[in-house]
Amino acid sequence: MKLAFVVQRYGVEVNGGAELHCRWHAEALAARGHEVEVFATRAIEHLEWTNGYPEGRALVNGIPVHRFGVKKRRVLRDFASISNVVFGEEHTRDEEEEWVRQNGPYAPALVAAVAREERRFDLILFYCYRYWQTYHGLPSVADKAILVPTAEEDPAIRLGIFREFFRRPRGLVYLTPEEQELVEKAAGGTGRPSAVIGSGLTLPETAEDPGFRQRHGLQRPFVLYIGRIERNKGCGTLFTYFKRYVEEQGAAVDLVLAGKAAMEIPEHPRIRHLGFVGENEKVTALRQALVLLMPSPYESLSVIALEAWKLGLPVLANGRCAPLKGQCLRSNGGLFYHGYEEFEAGLKLLLDQPELRASLGRQGCLYVEREYSWPTVLGKLEDLFERVRGATCP
Repeated sequence: MKLAFVVQRYGVEVNGGAELHCRWHAEALAARGHEVEVFATRAIEHLEWTNGYPEGRALVNGIPVHRFGVKKRRVLRDFASISNVVFGEEHTRDEEEEWVRQNGPYAPALVAAVAREERRFDLILFYCYRYWQTYHGLPSVADKAILVPTAEEDPAIRLGIFREFFRRPRGLVYLTPEEQELVEKAAGGTGRPSAVIGSGLTLPETAEDPGFRQRHGLQRPFVLYIGRIERNKGCGTLFTYFKRYVEEQGAAVDLVLAGKAAMEIPEHPRIRHLGFVGENEKVTALRQALVLLMPSPYESLSVIALEAWKLGLPVLANGRCAPLKGQCLRSNGGLFYHGYEEFEAGLKLLLDQPELRASLGRQGCLYVEREYSWPTVLGKLEDLFERVRGATCP
């Protein structure tokens, strides 16, 4: 089958959750014998969509990638202003569409290329409903389009323009049952074939790095956060909770952060920032940590939680995020919290009871092996492809 993937950013340097999901699944489907190509912008970073990659065609792990320039960088002040309007005031449809344009990445050549090349592909998968290239690119090829919304419980899901948009594609791919429920509610039902696939995992087969702790100056046991360090990921609250925890409990434990910082990290003797780490160091950090912390209130699927469970590491997650709470409940691999008191109780329980940590980690590992093996995930995708191609679109 000839498949196109359309996504805002694509490359081994890009570590966003949706973009990583896209790359892993494009590569896995190519390995199964499908002909896969990718259409993306030249952006590497996601805040202003600055062009970083060269224009034109490149090969990324053997897959052709067509990259197109972003014509208007996102101006965060302007985006915040239109967000205040559409999320907090009476507003028009035009203002909602202006929100999409300000959100970006604004890449008209990308959208035109997808429409022009439609005839070469059997199906075209679009990632992330909220971005400009998906909102404007999908309708022109709707008869071949599969939407991977990566929707989260945030105000954008309730914008009126998306109610109709979610009904446009021929099929939808969801990452969790909670995401499916969220989108179906926002759309008033889609009437389209769909599948909940989660994600296959691609972790390097690497021996544990014996110099990891010395290289980063880590002397105490540690709990771990991996991902973008920003307020939308709950990191501000995490810092507040963790500082209060060590001050009140006197716990001899550090909080280790791995990822790029988009906010100020507190100067604190128990908070250690490693910066961006490669895949091998990420695996070592997960193997040596006591607990993975997931404070984000907005997730459609936490791949890093799945990776932690695959390596036998328990998770403590923000229970106000329905997909994270659902992942913990379905896996029996983690605890979740609502507010500081539950955070304190959950972390203390996990740190004080190594047998509980080991049990949760084992259960999480079994869950990932059962639900997220590549044959299972790709089988669900390929079944959806066949149902979409055989469905009659009203």
